[in-house]
Amino acid sequence: MSSTANLYANELKKHFRTLYANWEPGTELRLGDYGRLEGNIFVPEGNLEEDFPKEFPQDFIILREDGASDHKEFRSESGVDVTFNAKGSLGTAGVPLGKATLEVKFGHKDAIFFDAAGCTTERISNKAKVGEVITMLYARDKWKSKYCVVTDLVKAGRTILAVSQSANSSITIEASSDKVAQIDLADASMGLGFTSVRSIGYKVEALGGLHLLMGLCQYKPGFLGIGDGFKPRSIRSRSAGTKSNAELASEQDMRFIQLGLE
Repeated sequence: MSSTANLYANELKKHFRTLYANWEPGTELRLGDYGRLEGNIFVPEGNLEEDFPKEFPQDFIILREDGASDHKEFRSESGVDVTFNAKGSLGTAGVPLGKATLEVKFGHKDAIFFDAAGCTTERISNKAKVGEVITMLYARDKWKSKYCVVTDLVKAGRTILAVSQSANSSITIEASSDKVAQIDLADASMGLGFTSVRSIGYKVEALGGLHLLMGLCQYKPGFLGIGDGFKPRSIRSRSAGTKSNAELASEQDMRFIQLGLE
């Protein structure tokens, strides 16, 4: 993976905790996709319904979409300066602006500006049932412990994303209509577009429909609070390599766990 991909994935995971970044943003994903994690980047390898049709027949996985939408944003802790310029205010040349603008200046390389308006979340609502089937697949040696399952998907109504390439990086975003007095990033219906891009290593500007973030579940040992911290309920024995998945699962109290909540 590129350094930009890892930077982006690590920073967003640190910020959103239970949500992982989809790299590249907008890559097509479906609930029930499974694969492995490379660092904090999900690499899809298949889909539950397609690869295990007997265990996951049509309509077994129940999907639910949250009715409300929200505004998700992230800016690197330092090195990102955002200025909103209202329509009619003086621009850099001292001339009144014909349209409202937003200026983002980056103070160092690898700083991130992430803004997603009108986000909706679709999720698997019967995760426990899905986990029961995966337990069975694991016991039959049909499931790898490294696999994660996409159980939550966040789709944005509008996305603006930029990663700086130097300490002099900047972007300017302009409202598409001169009737807009002030840019409101939380308003997904407001048309926006890049008018100036300087020394930007990676950028995305999309009106909507991108899958930006995902929640993942994995079949792994459960955890139990012991003393002043949390430790696995049990540890594999030295002879674990000679044991079947069914034996390991019974020893380790394996569970289908939402990653980020451990």
